[in-house]
This record gives sequence, structure tokens and C-alpha cells, in this order.
Amino acid sequence: MPHAENPALADTACSQSVNGACIMVSKIKIGRVIGILLLLEVAAGILLNFVFTAPLFGEPGFLINAAPHAMQIGQSALIGIMMGLVSLAVASILYPLFKQHSPALALFYFALVCAGFALSVAEQISVLSMLSLSQAYVEAGAAQEPLYQGLRLVVKETRNWTHYLSLIVSGVTLFAFYAALLRNALIPRPLAYAGLLAVCAQLVAVSMPVLGGDVDFRLIAPLGICQIVLGLWLLIKGFRESTGVPRHGL
Repeated sequence: MPHAENPALADTACSQSVNGACIMVSKIKIGRVIGILLLLEVAAGILLNFVFTAPLFGEPGFLINAAPHAMQIGQSALIGIMMGLVSLAVASILYPLFKQHSPALALFYFALVCAGFALSVAEQISVLSMLSLSQAYVEAGAAQEPLYQGLRLVVKETRNWTHYLSLIVSGVTLFAFYAALLRNALIPRPLAYAGLLAVCAQLVAVSMPVLGGDVDFRLIAPLGICQIVLGLWLLIKGFRESTGVPRHGL
């Protein structure tokens, strides 16, 4: 006589299967949301650096260029702050996933994102200061030009150093980001390792001004490519289902 199936065991197995499926679907959905946000950040960054802030860095300089483009520069500051908020949203969504196998790394990543947001706000304030100085210069006229040329250098360098520091913190943040993705086996290992290498190249590039050199933009490009590839991958695939076994080290 065949043994009757134990209903309690059957229910348990079914419950585990259903819960496992729910977890997998949830990670896929979370990954797709992160993919959308990453692509949004990349697109906003391109627009911010090559379109909205262009009047600040083109000839004959921001003292003359900024005032006629006040609305555009104000929009650039708003976009910069919104990008910081998007980064905070990404970190808030990812923190519960990252802390499952790497709580210290998850906390470190989240703290870096918060620091990066503070620096982003400071940078946008310096951008708006450039606009205010330009408007005051236009109203004052040529008689006050020596004074405003001195102020121009101070305001410009304040923005530049804030920008470089923000990029360095952003690079360290992205290193922690890719390390946590690798540690929690959420994306393919080659993609994670490519991101880590690209971040290292970016950190070398943006650290050069601090050491008295110039930024090598060729070292920044790989990270942009990695971010686009990762965003597209997550948009299509989402996060991988965890095996339950964390990866030790990088």
C-alpha cells in the first residue's frame, strides 16, 4: 500500500518553493529598477556636463557667459541635486540586499553615498555662486573688472576643487558598489570585475589634479561604458538569484 503524502511536509515544500520564487522575482524587479535609475544617472550626467553647464566653461569665461544663461545654469544645479537624490534612492534600495552577506560593506557604501550627496549639494552651490558673480559683474560694468577677476578665480577654483573631491568620493562609492554586487553574487563576475577595474582607472584620472596634473579623460570613459552596460544588463535581466553562499573576497 503506497504511503500517503504528509500534508504538512507537502505544504512546507510548496511554501518554500513559492517563497523562493517570490524572492527571485523580487530581485529581478529590484534589479530592473536599479538599471533604470543607473541609465537615468548616466543620461543626466551627460546632459549636465556637456549641455547645461557649457556656458560656465566656454570662452570667454563664466563671468560673461553665465548671466545670459541664468535659467540654464539654474536648471543644471537642480539636475545635479536630483542626480544626488537618485543615488540616495539607489543606495536605499540596495542596502537591504547588500547587508545580507556584507553588512559592513553595505553600511560603508551607504555612508559614501550620503557623503557624495553632501558634496554634490556643495558643488551646485558653487555653480550658483558663479552665476551670481556673473550677474553682479554685468551690472557693475568694466570699472570693477579687476575686483571681479580676482573673485572669479576664487569662485572658479572653489567649484573645481569641490567637483574633483566629489568625483573621488563617487569613485570610491562605485568601487564599494561593484564590490558589494560581486560579494552578493547579484551580477555576473566578469561584469563586476570590469566595473572595479574601470573605477580604479577613473580614480587615477580624477586624482591627477590633486597631484598637480591634468585629468586624462581616456581613463574616465571605461567607467561610463561599464555603467551603461550594467544598466542595460539589469534592465533586461535584473539581479541574479542568490545561491545563498556569499563570495569571499573580491
